[in-house]
Amino acid sequence: MQIPESNTYYEEEEFRDLELKKEKLVAATFELCEFVNFDFSEADLADTKFIECSFMNCNLSLANMNNVTLNNVRFRKSKLVGVEFSKCRDFLLEFSFSDCILSSSDFSNMKILNTKFTNCKLDNAQFVNTVMKGSSFDGCNLKEAVFDLCNLEFVDFSTASSFTIDPEVNRMKNSKFSNSDLAGLLAKYELKVV
Repeated sequence: MQIPESNTYYEEEEFRDLELKKEKLVAATFELCEFVNFDFSEADLADTKFIECSFMNCNLSLANMNNVTLNNVRFRKSKLVGVEFSKCRDFLLEFSFSDCILSSSDFSNMKILNTKFTNCKLDNAQFVNTVMKGSSFDGCNLKEAVFDLCNLEFVDFSTASSFTIDPEVNRMKNSKFSNSDLAGLLAKYELKVV
């Protein structure tokens, strides 16, 4: 199995059980590729393009995402701790996350419409000035995640847990919440919801 290289185009390839930890993989293009058990942690992925790719059991923690293209990319059972998605290219940005660890990741100043987060751990994640209309946090833990100046209209939090969101500083029209987690919307008022 080949190790991907910078400035190279790959199409419909599978990369399995490889490690590029702390390595450079810049300006490569991957289209319709699969990454399985791949360690990209602390790698420099600047200017790399991932188009219709999937990541399964991968580690991208602390990877440099400067100017990275993520177009229709699926992350499953992967670790993405401290990833600054806010540095990715806006153009055609689309991704989804299932059973991932996204602790301390940054989604600030992004437009991520209809994004699906399913059974993810998003503790300490940053959502500042983020437009997330129509997104969902199905079964996600949002402990100490920051939502500030966001557009959360039509976002589904009905099965999310441990969130604290201030409705006075976020747009939240038609967002969904379960009755049992309404305390997360009232936290700043120090009310006890029973």
